[in-house]
Amino acid sequence: MSLNRLYNIFKSDRLERADVEAYGRSTDSSAKNAIEQKAMNDSFDNDAMEGWEELSYDPSVMANLDKKFAPAKGVSLIKLVGGTAIVGAAVVSVLYFTVFRENSNSVVASNDLEQVENREDQSTPTKMQVIILDETDVSLPEPIEQMVQAPKAEQVPAKQISKEFQEIISFRTETTAELPVETLPVADPIPTPTPEIARDHTSAKEIYRHSMKLVDYRKYREKPQIKTKQLMLTGTPANREDQYSEDEDPVWRDVDVPYMDYLDKTVKTFERGNYKKALSRFETILKTYSDDVNANFYAGICLFNLKEYKTAIEHFSNCVNGKFSNFDEEASWMLAECYDKMGSEGRSKARQIYQTIADGNGFYAKQAEEKLK
Repeated sequence: MSLNRLYNIFKSDRLERADVEAYGRSTDSSAKNAIEQKAMNDSFDNDAMEGWEELSYDPSVMANLDKKFAPAKGVSLIKLVGGTAIVGAAVVSVLYFTVFRENSNSVVASNDLEQVENREDQSTPTKMQVIILDETDVSLPEPIEQMVQAPKAEQVPAKQISKEFQEIISFRTETTAELPVETLPVADPIPTPTPEIARDHTSAKEIYRHSMKLVDYRKYREKPQIKTKQLMLTGTPANREDQYSEDEDPVWRDVDVPYMDYLDKTVKTFERGNYKKALSRFETILKTYSDDVNANFYAGICLFNLKEYKTAIEHFSNCVNGKFSNFDEEASWMLAECYDKMGSEGRSKARQIYQTIADGNGFYAKQAEEKLK
């Protein structure tokens, strides 16, 4: 598919370049909020705003790209896709490739717009621009698309989760420091009971991405990768358009993406509050690794924020019943919160979990006690 036909994929009712420029210059919070709300109406615009943030909301950076990617008939690509898509795609979710059509079919990847521009050298072999889109950049599964986001006051936003992660670390450190050192009396030996078969449930090595806690599966899986689909869109530079057709069909490819690369983009999508798209991507991870504690926990949060409490319970249960214990405390709390949101149907179960949390004297103990009053 040529870049001339991008408008067949992306709606035309999008943010305009003027919206982005106004957002960057405005100090009026209400005006900025109106633009943010407009972006939130569409997942692609929401991603694109992230790209503009990286570029300080400066539309002047598009001058060279207008020339490079503009359709042959002189219509600005930026107008065709609403002024934000190309930057959003380039900085956030799309990899640009330079394909050399010569003796080899080598592909050189770049995430940096400046690097792409610097490669445009007339002395090099004929090149063709290619945009690679993840499946979730184009569409979402219908069941997820139909989900309804909970009111802001009822959501668990990424900032709250990040804050609680840090507070839990401090809480555990302080609690450990306060434990008294006791000398136990010597007791008569007692028979050793027959050991029970214990479930393998230990704490794994952690890393943080975008302020979110993650289990570093690179330590436990050999070259972890995520199976997904990507769409290839091709476009011939204006000075080469007589050599190649711009009407090539789109190419959907089954690809394996490095786990941490895919997870990093997914967590960033979650951190920005795009729960539908993040959920779709977490579910893609779970198709490859059904026991993935990262995907189960954050998919559960997405579902909670989308008022899908029963399904969220399944994911949080997978966390506490899985191999790694890194999210046990948070997942147990969210289990109780999900049951509580289900009203009379789940309130009894919620109180049971709240009581267990309160008795455990952990980070959420005081909050659980309040729930039990």
